[in-house]
Amino acid sequence: MKLLSIYGLVVMLIFAGLVAPSKLSSANLTDVRDTLQSSRLSYHARVDSTGTSVGSSNVRILTSTGLDSASNQANSISTSALKAGDSLIIGTGTYTVVGISDANNFTVTPVLLAGDADNTDPIYFRSRPRHVVTFETTTAVANGFFQILLPADTANRNDGLPDDSGYDFNTAVDVVASDVGVYNFVTGVATAAGATGCTAPANYHCFSVHYSGAGSIGQAISITIGNTNGTNTPIAPSTSTSHTEGTADTYPVLVKNFGALANPNTDSPVDSSTVRVAHIESVRVTATVEPTISFSIAGVSTATSTCGATPDINTATSVNAPLSVPFGSLTLNTFRDASHELTVSTNAHSGYVVTAAENDQLSIGGLGVTTIPDTTCDSGPCTTSSNQNWATATNNGFGYSIDNIGAASVPFEYNDSGTFQARPFPILGSEQTIFSSTTVADAENIYICYRISVGATQPAGDYENQITYTATGTF
Repeated sequence: MKLLSIYGLVVMLIFAGLVAPSKLSSANLTDVRDTLQSSRLSYHARVDSTGTSVGSSNVRILTSTGLDSASNQANSISTSALKAGDSLIIGTGTYTVVGISDANNFTVTPVLLAGDADNTDPIYFRSRPRHVVTFETTTAVANGFFQILLPADTANRNDGLPDDSGYDFNTAVDVVASDVGVYNFVTGVATAAGATGCTAPANYHCFSVHYSGAGSIGQAISITIGNTNGTNTPIAPSTSTSHTEGTADTYPVLVKNFGALANPNTDSPVDSSTVRVAHIESVRVTATVEPTISFSIAGVSTATSTCGATPDINTATSVNAPLSVPFGSLTLNTFRDASHELTVSTNAHSGYVVTAAENDQLSIGGLGVTTIPDTTCDSGPCTTSSNQNWATATNNGFGYSIDNIGAASVPFEYNDSGTFQARPFPILGSEQTIFSSTTVADAENIYICYRISVGATQPAGDYENQITYTATGTF
């Protein structure tokens, strides 16, 4: 019986780590496909010692192909195929890519060691995608085995480093097939090209799974080569000598079904098919998020409870709202309360700090001569950095408290060991933090609660000062 062979092409393009294989229809074994976990090529470049030095984190690559210092062909000539987080071998050391500077330079951690920054030292990234080979049987072959062949380089094909014309065997490979129908599989066997039992065809690695059972026609079979974490997995080829960036390098994958006791090096398979897989550079997607911070002051109505009570003043509808606190006419030895809501959002990676300070004590005409003193609280003295309870209105003065709504951190709150814990505002130049965060923040907020009380000896007049709030992001 003459066997026909139709060659199919599977082109798998990777974007954001996703692979979408095309379905194949092949002669003999049908619906054959090799679905790669990733179609990303391996990477093999060379160090350019101009711009690369021991103790530095910068690596510059040569922009021409050629032999590296170990006399292996290197064909990667730009950084476009690398990404932050890649683990590389440079010279003989292992490094992690921190960032891509331009087409010829990238940075790594740790800094380069002696022996890893010389001209033409190799730079390797090993792409180790799992292969899932699936197909349907055409002939009922009893107690036989399936063999999958992956192309290998002619030299250095089992040294754990990428090769430019095939897969590196990578020392050991796991091969697994799951029992299905009348096929009962034993543990698969992986053999590097040229080793015993894997000499024909030349320059192919061999992956075999034997089974017991009568075999059947039209049975779907799935064989897995390697693992998703890259252990015991063949290393994908690096760019070939004829490679063009953005155009895939394709490789044949041979799938065969042999009868019992067949010698795969000399005997013909009962059924077989050849498909091709394509490897291409990953697409490095970049975007810039500009540093941002927003800060707002909002008025609070008398219907909103803040710091354990409802405010006496509506700062949401007052004149010049929300940037005013119009206490109005004060009744002697009686508290008057008002509030603002302060809100911060920022993408600063180390968060933000909001501080407060007054330009002076409340004074007639804001001239700083005749003043309403800052509060010293009840048991006193409270200070700009130490709060005390302030529940007695005959202890006159002006101060504030905090009611945390959604801030990551505040220095104190109104209900910390008292009915109204308070502090005086600090003077400009001695600002105090009123809320903060050490990470990014989305609409973190507090109520700032103002309180005032005056006694019978307070001179008549119109008093004012200015409170300055400053929000600072740590980018």
